[in-house]
Amino acid sequence: MDSMSDDGQALPVLSPTDIDTTINHEPRILDLRLAAALGFRKPRDIRPLIERHREALERLGEVCLTVRQTSPNGGRPAAEFWLTKKQAVYLCTKAETERATDITIAVVELFDAVTSGKALPTPAASLTKADLDAIDRRARELGEAEERRVRAALTADALDRVRQGQPVDVAMLLAPPAARPLLPAPAPSLIGTPLSDLPFNERSLILAYRDLPPTRKEQLSGLMGAAATYTESLRGLWTATSACGMWDGIAAMIDSHAHKFHQRIPIG
Repeated sequence: MDSMSDDGQALPVLSPTDIDTTINHEPRILDLRLAAALGFRKPRDIRPLIERHREALERLGEVCLTVRQTSPNGGRPAAEFWLTKKQAVYLCTKAETERATDITIAVVELFDAVTSGKALPTPAASLTKADLDAIDRRARELGEAEERRVRAALTADALDRVRQGQPVDVAMLLAPPAARPLLPAPAPSLIGTPLSDLPFNERSLILAYRDLPPTRKEQLSGLMGAAATYTESLRGLWTATSACGMWDGIAAMIDSHAHKFHQRIPIG
């Protein structure tokens, strides 16, 4: 059931406490309460509707009118209508509001629950129009922020390629993240460095790293550690190779490992 008015305010949900069983010894509901549930901008507007259909309402039962003092200090008394189930249902059919059908059903279920002693079904959770509008605004803000971030990274990527005399690979720039090479975690010393002070490659690492979930960050941190160990081993391999001059053999071994990485073949 829709539970918001045109201006985004939450509309009341009818409950057993809205039913008074002491008036003429039968269950009745206050006219203003019914009007509020129906979505009348001014609940008192239901009273002219009652007067227009009073003859028909009297055929459904006694039209019960009570007088209530508007304030402890006096003032003009207010007349209130207390409606039976049939009268409330009839007015729902004449209200012509967006909630009229839903409230007609709710009134029937409410009166039946009160007279039978059964509990009403729990109303479904819902959001007001104001809530939904706020969510839409926030989604647009986040989407625009993400668009600016990605555009800045792609623009920096393209400019970096131009500076290096390389063609701008538009297909690669616009490829979805899953199609782009995975980026290792940036060095801890770079995390707090202003992006404007970093080269493009390191800037891309930072931007990608910030958006990752904690588990993925841990995985990439482990990868970075292993890569650092590999780099140190390469330095030692370079020194040893320089001493004995076995360049071709060592280069072939490294190429073989690189080929296995490209083909996703485990290195035994």
